[in-house]
Amino acid sequence: MHKNHEGPAVFVMLNKALEIAQREKRVIEERNIRILIAQMHVVMGELEEGLNKFQDLVKADPRDFRPYLCQGIIYSLLDQKKEAAEQFETYRALAPEEFPRRGFLDDAVLEAKTKSGKQFQNEFDAEFSNRK
Repeated sequence: MHKNHEGPAVFVMLNKALEIAQREKRVIEERNIRILIAQMHVVMGELEEGLNKFQDLVKADPRDFRPYLCQGIIYSLLDQKKEAAEQFETYRALAPEEFPRRGFLDDAVLEAKTKSGKQFQNEFDAEFSNRK
């Protein structure tokens, strides 16, 4: 996507959706859009910006497990294993056992924890490059 220079258009679209959700006081949709915006920063390679957005999401609602999972992945990409482990631990404590994608997410956590940041980054890049 970012190689096709579509990134700015995605952010325009997401920001418009965010404005609508805020205007209509759709709290759940607003939070989901904020998570998408943060994830897009990560996909675009803007890891620090994505990390900052996820930290803001944690401040707004510390009970939501999703930002912790995403921060753990970002810290793994940055090869900051201690910070990643802390975020993954919080994710595991908060994520409901019955969450439909829990097994998949737990597998992603294991992979992020066991691979080097560079190896994980290469696989992450390869995965998202194929979708662009």
